Amino acid sequence: MTHSQPDAAPAVSRRIAWGALLLSTATAVLSVHAAIEISGSWRGPVRIVQLEDYGVRFGHIQDLELWRLVTSQLVHVKQLHTLSDVFCLLWVGAAVEQRVGFIRLLLLWLVGGSLATLFSTLFVPPPWNLGTGSSQAIMAIAGAGLWLVLTGVDRSKSLILPVAFSIALAFAIDLVHVYHPKPGHVAGVLLGLFIASLCRNAANTPAGSPAITPR
Repeated sequence: MTHSQPDAAPAVSRRIAWGALLLSTATAVLSVHAAIEISGSWRGPVRIVQLEDYGVRFGHIQDLELWRLVTSQLVHVKQLHTLSDVFCLLWVGAAVEQRVGFIRLLLLWLVGGSLATLFSTLFVPPPWNLGTGSSQAIMAIAGAGLWLVLTGVDRSKSLILPVAFSIALAFAIDLVHVYHPKPGHVAGVLLGLFIASLCRNAANTPAGSPAITPR
């Protein structure tokens, strides 16, 4: 009599998560650079309108200033926000990267983050409707991690904890400051879920196999 073996848990790479390390380092460096450039101090106050050279609006994209899709996600108004975003980006980014790989992490950050950042500008009047910050990209990455959890690809604590912490922290800060989840954060999570499902379909894996093939 033969006994079926339980499905093996997806392999998790233990190599250094270079993508998460690169993105979190770039976020810290450019945010500090912008603060010093504007205020003369890395801890100096920065207003959103003073980040015009880095942020993004739909008008910038119409003018083909596509580099703003990158720079907008690397600068922040408040340095405390920078620290929290760098921490979350490194933690949840590394957890997701170890499961989906370097390229897919960058895809989530660039596509999910930039689209959610642009979406967030629709709910703020000018001239403050300038998209900045890494939190939208963090939500997209966390959304992809959430998809891995919900579909049963990986339900380990090493994934659940950073995903849950990143989403809970972002939404808690939103509730404190604006009394509701910010549209850009909600969009980020939804885009992460959507991109993860697209990656599964593109992989053309057999039924019952992991939705996103871990790298």
